[in-house]
Amino acid sequence: MADYPTLQEMGIHNPQQIDRYSLQTVNNVDILRIVYLRKKGSLLPVSKRFRFGRAEKLILAEGDHRAAQIHHEISPFVRKVLSELDQIVAGKRNRRNQLEIIKEEMQRLQEDTSSRLAYMQTLIDDL
Repeated sequence: MADYPTLQEMGIHNPQQIDRYSLQTVNNVDILRIVYLRKKGSLLPVSKRFRFGRAEKLILAEGDHRAAQIHHEISPFVRKVLSELDQIVAGKRNRRNQLEIIKEEMQRLQEDTSSRLAYMQTLIDDL
């Protein structure tokens, strides 16, 4: 556990159960999704999402001291998290595993979409 202090700080107490992760940026917010390998019947969540704001950095334009741009970059904390996650998942990746992951993600997306569409249909029917 002491090997992953940043993950521990985030409340992740079983890093050995981490299977994979993904990072997306939406509107200057980094969204980290961590997917766990859980035993069948476990009541623990299969995945967790964490949101991190991007750090703002003011960059002056060359030659013009009045012109400046705000640049958003990944926070140092998120860099530490990604480094620890890379250590955990490095040995778990291979081509066959990647295909299985893509299939799982497509199935999960299809299930989520189907349930949302069904919910929206019930809202329409109630009107």
